[in-house]
Amino acid sequence: MATRSGLAGKRLPLTLAFGALVAAAIGAACNGFFVNPTLTSITISPSAPAVQVGKSLTLQAYGVYSDNSGGYLTSGVSWSSSDPSVATITGNGSASLTGVASGSTTITASDQSVTSTANATAYVVIPAISMAPTSVSLTGTTGVASYTVYANNNNIPANNISSGATLTATLNGVAASTIGCSYDSATLVQDCTATNAPPGTYVVTAVYPGTTLTATASLIVP
Repeated sequence: MATRSGLAGKRLPLTLAFGALVAAAIGAACNGFFVNPTLTSITISPSAPAVQVGKSLTLQAYGVYSDNSGGYLTSGVSWSSSDPSVATITGNGSASLTGVASGSTTITASDQSVTSTANATAYVVIPAISMAPTSVSLTGTTGVASYTVYANNNNIPANNISSGATLTATLNGVAASTIGCSYDSATLVQDCTATNAPPGTYVVTAVYPGTTLTATASLIVP
């Protein structure tokens, strides 16, 4: 006949095995109910970075998750620049954007198959800017006027900063919705396109990022 102590000894391994099964079942249930949130969106900060050529600027990626929580991502972020000749970027959490040459580039941040982009500008510090030509006359209410923006009032190719400049047209102090200006990388100028613009003499103003410098030229619509 088995002794009481012998029966207790046999029950102990069975009890431990049963306890292990229960713990495993509870763990599986918990894993089923409590799923780690997934990344749903990324926002690059600052949203429109501008960095001086030869200097660096810190960028951060703010992530929002499926449970609506959010925070700055500290690792696992892949950063890239569409034009490294303008600006380079390195980092896997926060990143360092370094200006290489005057111009614009698209910055991309990616993590967990989620991506975000921002338009970055690299600029040079200059004391003055100028535009050439100072006046363009269209032959009709629709047409294109091309301008080159120069640094330091020195109209030579080496000082062409048109790619980084922003041009806007106004008529009698009011922004002209019928004239839009954009950079043409093929010709290295800013093209201001008029589409059924009311006749008049428009003022085209160039500004350069990171400065308060401006230059003006006229656009005449007959």
